[in-house]
Parts: sequence; structure tokens; C-alpha cells
Amino acid sequence: MWTLLISPILISLVYGDNIENCPPNLSRNINLKAYNGHCYEFVVHRHIEWKAAESDCASKGGTLVVVNNMEEQLFLMSALGSFSFHGQGVWIGLTDQLQEGKFSWVSGEPATFTYWAAGQPGVITTPHIGKKRLILDTITGLTNIHLIDEDCVLLKYTDSGHWHDYPCLKLDPLGLVHENFPYVCEYRQTATTVGTPQTVTPSTTQTTIPTTTPETDVMASTASAKVAGSVGELVVG
Repeated sequence: MWTLLISPILISLVYGDNIENCPPNLSRNINLKAYNGHCYEFVVHRHIEWKAAESDCASKGGTLVVVNNMEEQLFLMSALGSFSFHGQGVWIGLTDQLQEGKFSWVSGEPATFTYWAAGQPGVITTPHIGKKRLILDTITGLTNIHLIDEDCVLLKYTDSGHWHDYPCLKLDPLGLVHENFPYVCEYRQTATTVGTPQTVTPSTTQTTIPTTTPETDVMASTASAKVAGSVGELVVG
């Protein structure tokens, strides 16, 4: 008979930690998971642009997810797999909107860990314009070439979770094509209230302990005094 041993780390990656300490305004359902002191809301049934996704997370006290290491990356992929996720990918909180080519997290943290796909960030460098994405627009019946900024990042589930940069907003100037994807919000867990431990300060006041003479010693002293008095009286008499 074979016994299957499942690592607690693997269980945590797939199912997450206890969501009890997640912010109270978040809905308790299968899309809310906790991991390593943070809560993750997987909004997998809503497809919107990056800026709208970030605004939604911020309105509930969080940000688009910040991926700090490979363990967190694996947790996100495992969680998406547990939903039987069939989408292309999810928005994460990485962007270079503030400075072209320098990606940072919406939380203000620098991107010390990345998981770019080969050839990503994918850009075309044009003189005096910078790095853009080349878009061929044939919707209007004419072939138009547009150069679009790719300032936001998608964790691409269909590419083993590798990251790809995408336009944050619409692809074309006419607004006929959009980059709408699901997203993951991240929140800090609320601290549990555990009573403040009391510190006992040793007393520096000296305590005087009265000296008690044992009863037998008092009786013996009294008897000796009587004998001595009697002897004295006999001597004098």
C-alpha cells in the first residue's frame, strides 16, 4: 500500500493560508486566498483595462498584486490552476508609466524580481519616439500603422506564467480594440489583537521584616532572671 505524502508548502501554494485576517470589506469566497501575511483577491471573471483594475484594487485598500519572489509567483500560478483558469493571463502591478523602460511596482517598490518571457519586454525602438508596440489596424478597411506604449504587465498564464508588457489602455486610436484582462488584487492582512503583555517591575522599596523572638527563648530568659534575682536576694540576706 502506497502512502501519498503532501508537503505543507505545496498545500499552502495551492490553497493558501487562513483568510480569517483578511480585510473585513472583502467578500469571503473561493476567489480570496491568503499567503505569507497577505491576502489575494483573484478577480478572474471580470475583464478590464489595467488602470481600471488598479483603481478597483485601490478602492478596497489594496493594489494590483506585487510579485516579490518565485515562491509568490508559484502561488499565483497554483491558485489560478485551482480555479481551472482558462484566460490568457492576469494583470499585475508592474509598470513603467513613470519612466519609460524602468519598471517598478505600484506599491513603490523596485522590481528586484522579474519573470519576463523571452524577448520581453517586447518593444520597437524608434528614433526620437522611444520604445513602442507596432499595431496594424485594418478594422477601418485601411491598413494603418500605430505605435503604442506598452507600459503595463500581464502575468501570462498561457505562457507558464511568464510576464509580458501590454498597453495599459486601448490598442488603437479609434478605441475599437481594448486590452481587457482579469486581475489579482493584493492586501495586507489585518493584525490580530492579542492582549498587551504586562511587564512586572521589581520593587526597589526595602521591606523591614520584624524580628520575632521564639517563645521558648523568652520563657528561658524570664526563668533565668527570676533565678538570678533569687540568688541575689539570698546573697544579700
